[in-house]
Amino acid sequence: MSFVRTIQGDVDPSSLGVVNCHDHLIRVGAGEVFLDADHLLDDVDKAVEEASYFVKASQDWVAGGTVIDMCPSACGRSVTKLAEVDSRVDGLQIVVATGFHQEKVYLETRTSWVNQYSVNQIADLLIADIVEGVDAHDYMGPIVERTKHKAGVIKFASAYGKITEWEHKTLEAVAIAAKETGCPINTHTSAGTAALEQAKAFVKLGVDPAKVAIGHVQRNNDVWYLSQITKLGCYLELDGTSRIKYLPDSSRVMIVKGLTELGYGKQLLLGTDSGKRSYQKAYGSVTGMDFDPAVFAPRLLDEGFDRDVVLDLLVNNAQTFFQFGQGRQQ
Repeated sequence: MSFVRTIQGDVDPSSLGVVNCHDHLIRVGAGEVFLDADHLLDDVDKAVEEASYFVKASQDWVAGGTVIDMCPSACGRSVTKLAEVDSRVDGLQIVVATGFHQEKVYLETRTSWVNQYSVNQIADLLIADIVEGVDAHDYMGPIVERTKHKAGVIKFASAYGKITEWEHKTLEAVAIAAKETGCPINTHTSAGTAALEQAKAFVKLGVDPAKVAIGHVQRNNDVWYLSQITKLGCYLELDGTSRIKYLPDSSRVMIVKGLTELGYGKQLLLGTDSGKRSYQKAYGSVTGMDFDPAVFAPRLLDEGFDRDVVLDLLVNNAQTFFQFGQGRQQ
């Protein structure tokens, strides 16, 4: 039976509603916050408010919505706070991540447990997050206490223009965990770089390409290049909405149009990646987590896209992608 693993348990994929495929409701500290305090998202009440905006906008399309919270291991993840947000917002489901961010987020990595453990030991920790329950302490100390809340997506991330040795090691561990459990992989690329290299690496390691989504690729608005990834069978995740300092949203429209015309419309996922206080309405921004159902999807209709195409982007593609594949441990 097909299922998506949410923070409260396994659900039928058809129950997800509108899916925000990459976002951040809670981040309680760690490297990103050290580098930039704007990344601190530790207020449950604010997260409830932000998630409520998303659900309300989603209900203009379907019954509710799901946020894929992409804060991974040892990166400020708090599964207990996420579970509280989930319990307080009607119509919301949350999928929690395991896996890794890019190396620089972990600051000085020479003595990090990624460097000290073997690839198989690292993979075992990711698998345990998925099949047993996420560590209450986010793998930040020697004591591990499993919660009842299991991870339903694995994150991998790479640096700008390269995949470091440390990141290659996490990539191998992520691949093992994905093959063992069937859990989908959702990645971070730095400004869209190394996207094709990520996809090829996972395919070479034997991961089902239909369970790999390469993220932040809207930052490289080159339809031909992106089509080389979809040709492999992987998905593309377009986020960074209303991020005018990088690209106007017309660029995102162009990517959707170009890839849909090439026949890859069902391999596209949308997210907002509102991972800073300055990107969320609850903290005073004019746009937030609700951008895709509230602004971007209506714009696509206004620009002549068929409603079925828009519903694929908002709902249907993610229902397919976030289903678990085959795995020995589930």
